[in-house]
Amino acid sequence: MSVDEKENLPLSNPSNTSSPKIALVNNGWRIHEPAPTISATSTARSLMPSPSQSSSSFPIDDRPQNSSPSKAPPLEIKILLWNTWLLPSLLTDRRSHARALAISPLLNAYDIVVLNEAFAYKKTLLSQTTHPHRYHPPRPTGRVVDSGLLFLSRHEIVDSGWERYAHVAGVDRFAAKGIGFIAVRVDGWAAKLQVFGTHMQAGASRGVQAARMAQAGQAGAFVKRTRGEEGVVVFSGDFNMGPRADEECEGFSVHYVDREDARARCEAYERLVREAGVREVECGQGEEYRGDICRFLVGGLEGKGEMVVRYEDLKGKSGERLSDTKPMCLTLQLGGGNQEVKDAG
Repeated sequence: MSVDEKENLPLSNPSNTSSPKIALVNNGWRIHEPAPTISATSTARSLMPSPSQSSSSFPIDDRPQNSSPSKAPPLEIKILLWNTWLLPSLLTDRRSHARALAISPLLNAYDIVVLNEAFAYKKTLLSQTTHPHRYHPPRPTGRVVDSGLLFLSRHEIVDSGWERYAHVAGVDRFAAKGIGFIAVRVDGWAAKLQVFGTHMQAGASRGVQAARMAQAGQAGAFVKRTRGEEGVVVFSGDFNMGPRADEECEGFSVHYVDREDARARCEAYERLVREAGVREVECGQGEEYRGDICRFLVGGLEGKGEMVVRYEDLKGKSGERLSDTKPMCLTLQLGGGNQEVKDAG
């Protein structure tokens, strides 16, 4: 890791006077803030506080007799996806630092956060966050900037990894574009939750289309190879492509240049979905989401929970937009205890 990269990482938590633990895991840096109780495990695992213990407020003789245990309620997990548009200020609206400062506390409302284009001002971006677990994929030698991916989690990260795309075209060659993931342990739920994040090839030229199609195949293979047989997979990111509006792509997203561009992107997207073994998540906000290139895909949720996607109204104190892309949240309700929760997708 270069000196510049280390300076981009938060070396302290404002609410904690101790230094965080940083572990090299799968060629990336995973950061864990200190907890009151430290378990004797590998440094690659997060440090978690021991659960608090409470005693009953009534005598044991007054407890109900012969009562059956109640079923645990579903566990709700909110996952935020946001392309933060945090490039050097000269390449954006000249307000990147101010926007990073305003975005930081807004991230605390979510259990897991996946950020795209978090290229600059990482230290500022993370300065007010309270998530104890983070994963930041590395910047390989020969790239001007890293992937722009950043993962934050309230749940213990038990595994993480990253892979750089082999085929990149145009100005994207200056960035280490790729796909990363975290696997988290959710207290009260036996199965594993894996969250993948990516930012794929931008543009519409023929060379760019070929690179994006190759990335779709590589990303699909990475998800399929990395995911386990059990558990839930959430695949999120700025895909720079999405599902077709109709069979012939006569109608297409405002993000596409023309019908030919739309057809090429939709074909690459269909390959990604097929090879990763995931599927679409329906959004309650209609056509706007259908044409969006930032999306959520899921796998392994059938019979285990419900899900819904919503755009989030996250703005600055004066009501100003904080990015050129709308943030969106996937809310998962995972079945707790003996409850059976049907898939809503």
